[in-house]
Amino acid sequence: MNMNSILKKEGTHYSPFAAFLLFVCLSVISLQTYAQNESSLTLQVKDQNVEQVFTQITKQIGIKFFYDHETIRQEPPVSLNLSKAPLSEALNAISQQTQLRFERKGNTVLVSSKTKQKQTETKKEPISVKGKVSASSGEAIIGASIQVKGTATGTITDMDGNFSLQAEEGQVLTISYIGYESVQVKAGRKPLNIIMKEDDVAMDEVVVTALGIRKEKKALAYSVTEVKGEDMNRVKVANLATGLAGKVAGVNVSKPASGVMGSSRIIIRGNGSLNGSNQPLYIIDGIPMDNTNYGQTGMWGGTDGGDGISSINSEDIESMSVLKGGTAAALYGSRASNGAIVITTKRGSVGKVKVEYNLSYTNEQIMFKNDDLQWEYGAGSNGANAEQMAYGVAMQQIQQQGYPESMLPVLIEKIAPSLASQINMLSFGSKLDGKDIMQFDGVRRPYIASGKDNFKNFYQNAWALTNNLAVSGGTEKVQYRIAAGDQRFHDIMPNSKLERNNITLNVQSKLDEHLTIKANVMYVRERAKNRPGLGDLTSNANATLFMLSPNTDVRLLEKRVDDKGMEFLPTGQTYIGNPYFIAYNHSNKDSKDRVIGSIEAQYNFTPNWYLRGKFGGDMINRRSENIVPYGTAVDNDGSITSSSIYNGEFNAEAILGYTNSFRNNLFSVDAFLGWNTMGTWYNQTTAAGQGFIQPGFEAMGSNTVTSGSTSKSESYINSIFGQLELSYRSMVYLTLTGRNDWFSALSYKGKNSSNHIFYPSVGAGFIISEAFNMPEWIPYLKIRGSWAQSGGAVGPYNLGLTYAFNQKMFGHPIGYIGQSIVPNLDLKPLTSNAYEIGLDARFLNNRIGIDFTYYVRNTKDDIVDAGVSSASGYKGVRINAGKVHNHGVELLLTAVPVKTKDFTWNSSLNFSYNKSEVKRITDDINEFILETARTGHDGDNCGPAFIYHEVGEPYGIIKGESYKRNDKGEIMFDDNGLPMKGGIKKLGESVAPYTLGFSNSFNYKGFTLSFLIDAKIGGDIYSMTNAHMYSFGRHAGTLPGREGGVLGQGVKADGVTPNDVKADAMKYYMAMAGITEEFVYDASFVKLRELSFGYSFPQKWIKKLGMSALSLAIVGRNLWNIYDDVPLVDPEAMLNIGNGQGFESYGMPATRSIGFNLNVKF
Repeated sequence: MNMNSILKKEGTHYSPFAAFLLFVCLSVISLQTYAQNESSLTLQVKDQNVEQVFTQITKQIGIKFFYDHETIRQEPPVSLNLSKAPLSEALNAISQQTQLRFERKGNTVLVSSKTKQKQTETKKEPISVKGKVSASSGEAIIGASIQVKGTATGTITDMDGNFSLQAEEGQVLTISYIGYESVQVKAGRKPLNIIMKEDDVAMDEVVVTALGIRKEKKALAYSVTEVKGEDMNRVKVANLATGLAGKVAGVNVSKPASGVMGSSRIIIRGNGSLNGSNQPLYIIDGIPMDNTNYGQTGMWGGTDGGDGISSINSEDIESMSVLKGGTAAALYGSRASNGAIVITTKRGSVGKVKVEYNLSYTNEQIMFKNDDLQWEYGAGSNGANAEQMAYGVAMQQIQQQGYPESMLPVLIEKIAPSLASQINMLSFGSKLDGKDIMQFDGVRRPYIASGKDNFKNFYQNAWALTNNLAVSGGTEKVQYRIAAGDQRFHDIMPNSKLERNNITLNVQSKLDEHLTIKANVMYVRERAKNRPGLGDLTSNANATLFMLSPNTDVRLLEKRVDDKGMEFLPTGQTYIGNPYFIAYNHSNKDSKDRVIGSIEAQYNFTPNWYLRGKFGGDMINRRSENIVPYGTAVDNDGSITSSSIYNGEFNAEAILGYTNSFRNNLFSVDAFLGWNTMGTWYNQTTAAGQGFIQPGFEAMGSNTVTSGSTSKSESYINSIFGQLELSYRSMVYLTLTGRNDWFSALSYKGKNSSNHIFYPSVGAGFIISEAFNMPEWIPYLKIRGSWAQSGGAVGPYNLGLTYAFNQKMFGHPIGYIGQSIVPNLDLKPLTSNAYEIGLDARFLNNRIGIDFTYYVRNTKDDIVDAGVSSASGYKGVRINAGKVHNHGVELLLTAVPVKTKDFTWNSSLNFSYNKSEVKRITDDINEFILETARTGHDGDNCGPAFIYHEVGEPYGIIKGESYKRNDKGEIMFDDNGLPMKGGIKKLGESVAPYTLGFSNSFNYKGFTLSFLIDAKIGGDIYSMTNAHMYSFGRHAGTLPGREGGVLGQGVKADGVTPNDVKADAMKYYMAMAGITEEFVYDASFVKLRELSFGYSFPQKWIKKLGMSALSLAIVGRNLWNIYDDVPLVDPEAMLNIGNGQGFESYGMPATRSIGFNLNVKF
C-alpha cells in the first residue's frame, strides 16, 4: 500500500468538527419516536433449551426476561422456525411446547409456570402489596423483578422504582435485578421500602476491553482491571490519572512536585523504551485522546504545563479499564505498546428525567518537615554573624588605614548592612542569642529564629471547589445525558490558580431493530494563572524559602521592590529571588480550549452480522504567555514570550463483525475485521521579546529585541485489524488478533525498507471449574495465557532533513539544517513481545478472590542515538538498536470478611513487582545520560548527579559523586579531616520495583467508611534540596560539631588509620554537599492515600423534599505518611514526568487535603 497516495495535504484541518458533532447529538435527541409494529424476530432453533432462546431474543430486540431458573430448567427443549415474526408469535410457540406462560410489561417479559399457577390458586383473600425498590445509593431501580415465591404471580418496578401486586399476607416476595443481590421479604399491608445491594461478583463479570468492546471477564486470556467511576470520585483529585495510585496492580503512578496544575506519569508493567514515551494510550469512548505535556521542569528549571488526561472531569467517568498486557492492547497496534487505559463516560438510561448534582470542597495544607531544618544558628559564616564579621573587617581597616579606634562603631554600622545581605544565604553564623544585630535589610532586630514559620506564612491554604450538574433520561428509542462541571483550584503558591469547565453530551438512539447511533461530544475550557516555577533557584519561590536564614522572616519581603523599582532581594545573590516578587510580579498564564467527540453507527444486518462505523477526534487550542517583569534581579530589562499551539488528532474506523453459537451453544464464535485511519497534527507559533522599552508596560511589541518562530508537524497511520474468538462450552476460550499499521512517518522517497509492520497476538483461557467437579468451596477456577507483539510509533521527520531559519544577513533570514541527528531511512518502530500467564480463582461462595499474573516483556529495535564523527557536523545518528527486558508478577486479592444483613466489609489488596534491565544500547555504546541534575554545574558546589541507562543495569540508575572508601567500605578523610571523593559511581535505582495498594470499605446501614493505603518500595531519589541545605548550613544534619568541629567517622587517606582530625563545621558540611552519595535516599513510602466517611440518607427522610438520593461524605487525601525516610521533602517529589525519574529539586511541598462531597439526585 502506498501511503503517499492517501495522505491528506498539510494544512488540512477539521475546524467544523466540533460543530458537526454537536449538530449530530442534538439531532439525534430530537428524533421523533414513531409507532411501529412489534419488533420482528428471526429464530431457527432445534431442540434448544429455553434459556438460550431467551438470550437470542434479547440480543435481537433488547427484550428482557425475568424468571425462576429452577422452573426454566425443568422445561423441555424447544424448536422454532420463525422469520420476521412478532414477539407474541414467538412466545406463543414456546408456550405451546412448554408449561410456561408469559406476561409482557413494557420492555420486560415475566415468565412463570402454568402448573404452579394451578397449584397455587388463592386459598386466602389476597391483599394489595405496595413498595419501592432502591439501590443502596438511594436511586430508584427501574425494572426490578418482584416475584411471589412458589407462585406465578409477579411484577416489575416502574420508572420510580415503585410496584404493586396482589399476594397473601405473609407470603415471601423475591426481589431481583441484574447486578444486585436478591432480597426476600414478607408481604404485608404496610408499604415496603426495599434496599438492594450491588452484587460485587455480578458487577465484576463484564469489563470494557479494546475498541470499547464489553466482554465477560471469564472469556479474557489476559489481565484487565476495571476501576469504577464511583471509586475515582470517592476522593477527588485535580488530575484524573493520579487517582489510580494504589488501585491497580502493575500500574506505577508518579506526579511531579508541581501542585494541583501538574501532570502525571503512568507506567504499566515497567518502562519499555530507553528514549521514547513509556506512558499508555488513553482511549475515551472509543477515541484515542491526546496526552501531550505542555512543558516540564528540566536541569535549568521551568514550569509544568499540565497534560491531556488532566482535562477530563472524573464526574463524567463511568469506568476506567486498564489494559495491561500486550494482548489486551494489541488491537491498538503501534500506539499501545505501553498498554492502554480505556475510559467510558456516563450515559443516559431508559426512564424519567434524572437530575444529579454534586458539590465537592477540599482544603489543602502543607505537610512540611520543619524539624529537618536547623533553627539554632543564624546567618553568617565560620561561626560569626554579620556584626561579628563587620567588627573584624572594621578592625582591619583601622589597622591598615590608621583610623582612630573611636571610628569602630561608625565603620561597623557602615559595613554590617552589606555583609548581612551577602551572607543571608549562609546559616553558618553564631548561635541565635536574641541580641539586636544588623539584618539583611539594614535594620537591627533580635537575632532569633524569626523565620521558623516561613513556610506557613508564605504558602496559602489551598482549596478546590467543584460543582457538577447532570441531566439524563430517555425512552426505549433515545437515551441522553448532558452534564456541566465547574472546577476551581487555588494552589498553595500565592496568586496561583486553575479554572476548568467541562460540558459533555452523550446520546444513543435505536432507530429500529437494525440501526443504532451513538454520539458524544466533550468541551473543556481551562484557564491557568501563574503555574509555579520549579527546579532551579531562579524564578522558584520554593527555593528561596529554603535558602533564607533562620533569623529572616519571609514577611519582610512582602514589599517586593526597593525604592528604585527593582526586585527587593533577601540576599546579595541575584539568583535567589524574592518569593513574593516571583509570585505576584512574574506572570505566566495559559488557556486551553478542547473538544473531544465521536459519532458511531451500528447496523445489524441479521442477529449474527453487524457493521459499525465511527469517526471522532480530539482538538486542542492552547495559548500561553510568560512575562519576566522589568526590574527582575537576574534579568533587569525583562522579557516576554507568547505561544499558540493547535494540535490534535482524528480517527475514522469501520468494523464488520459476526457472532454466533452452534450445537446448542456448544461452540461459539465472535469475529470482526476492521479498518482505521488516524491523523495527528501539531502547529506552534512563538513570539519572544527581550527588554521592555517602558517599565510597567510589559507587552509584546514594547521590546528592544523581538523574534518569532513557527513549527509544524503532521503524521498519519492507516491500519487494518481483526479478531477471532472461539469458545467451547463457555469454558475454553481462544482469541487471535492481528493488526497491520502503515506509517506516513516511514514513507519517504528513496526508502528501501517497508513502511508497515504487523502485530499479532494469541491468548487462551480454560475454566477448570466448568470442566471438572470442584470442591464446593472453589466455585470458580481459571487458567489463562497469552502472547502479543506490539510496537512503538516513529515520530515524524526522523527519516529526512528538516530546515529552519536563524539570524538575518542583509535583512534576509538565513536557512540552516534544523537538526543535529543524522536522518536514517531504515528506521522502523520498536517491537515489544509480551507474554503472560495467569490464574483466577474464587473461594468460599465467592467471598475470596485471587487474580495472579506472571508476565515477560521484551523490547527490541528501540530507537537510540549512536555516535558519529564530530567532523560530520552532527551529534549522532538515530538507529534501531536498544533492547529492554521487563518481567514481573501481579497479585490481586479480594475478600468479603464480614457480610450480614446490615454490615458488609469489603477488602482488596493489590501487589506488583517488576524487574527491568537494559539489555543493549548500541554496539559501541554501553551507557548514556538520560537526565542531568543542576547541582555540580555553573558554580554550584554540590555534587553532580545523572540518570543513566547502562547495559546490565535496571532502567534509569542514579550515578554521581561517591565517597572514597577503603576495601572495608569505610569512608576516607584527607589531612584536613574532610571526606574524600571517590569518583562517579552507581548510587541508586530511580524506579521502584514494588507497588502495593490496600483498600477497605465498611458499610453499616447507611454509613460507609473506606480507606486506601498506597505504597512503593525499593526506588531511590537524589535530593538536590537536601544537598543545598547542607551546603548553606540550613539542614538539621549540619548541627553536630558547630562549636568544636566535626570528626568524620572513617579512616585517613592511607585507608587504615582511624580518622582523628576534626574539621571546621562549615568546611566539613560544604565538602559533604559535594558528595552526591550522601543525598541519595531510599524513596520507599507507605501512605494513607484516601479516607472517606459518608452517610446515605434514608428514603423516608428525603422523599418529601423531592429527592431520590442524598449522600454526604467527609473525605481526605494524603492524610498520613505512615512511613518514609527522606528528610525535608516528600519521597514522591519528582522533578518531572520524563523517563529520567529519580531527581528532586525545590518542588512544591506535599499537601494533605480534607473536605466533603455532597451528592443529590432528583
